[in-house]
Amino acid sequence: MFYSSLSGMGLSTNKGQAEYDLIEARAEAGETKSEADLLKHDVDRLMMITEALWTFLKKEHGYSDDDLAKAIGAADLRHSGADKNAQEKCPSCGRMISAHRRLCIYCGNPVPQSLFEP
Repeated sequence: MFYSSLSGMGLSTNKGQAEYDLIEARAEAGETKSEADLLKHDVDRLMMITEALWTFLKKEHGYSDDDLAKAIGAADLRHSGADKNAQEKCPSCGRMISAHRRLCIYCGNPVPQSLFEP
């Protein structure tokens, strides 16, 4: 008889903890959404600045889109730590990218990874 009344107390405590956890999870989700929104704003802004700078460089210095693609490819290799031979074609857009990329830096599509490489 005494033990049955104690078991009911455990249920209300668990329910209270679950409600608290739910409130905490919602608060964290709201913060994460806010952070993601700020990051999206920053990326959009940086893309606009990059586009404006590229337009200026093309107009003032005569660079072509191929020149930019080559420079991006070289930067990709430098930043990935890969050597020049560690490149592969993106299956979606056909541009050369570092073999260590999981997403194409040009089109954003996934690049299939070998089952035996990390």
